[in-house]
Amino acid sequence: MESLLRDIRACTICKDHLPNDPLPVVYASEKSKILIVGQAPGRLVHETGIPWNDPSGNRLRDWLEVDRDLFYNEDVFALIPIGFCYPGTGDSGDYPPRKECAPQWHQQLSEAMPNIELTLLIGAYAQKYYLGSDMKKT
Repeated sequence: MESLLRDIRACTICKDHLPNDPLPVVYASEKSKILIVGQAPGRLVHETGIPWNDPSGNRLRDWLEVDRDLFYNEDVFALIPIGFCYPGTGDSGDYPPRKECAPQWHQQLSEAMPNIELTLLIGAYAQKYYLGSDMKKT
């Protein structure tokens, strides 16, 4: 797992499509029990390198009724986006996650986390990637 995380954090597969230098953001451990798959880091997450370190993360932790210490305990929560780097902002909000990341890294991460008991798919991009044609409208 350490080698895989090092490879992900050094990834530059989509650098030509990003507004900033790549900063892949991922928290995971081979002991993780809960996998949260999000969309892509926002600007604040890109600046800090900490996933869900923004108002959406505050809201998610409130919904889950967990504090920051538990949420950022990699032995409990794996925090993995569909696109690992901040994609930039357009006229109507952040751009969609880059499409290169999930096919490159998600299967390897899944295989390295055998203790996952619950997966939460946050957002349409995560749901579409994992559910495909089984995705329902909400």
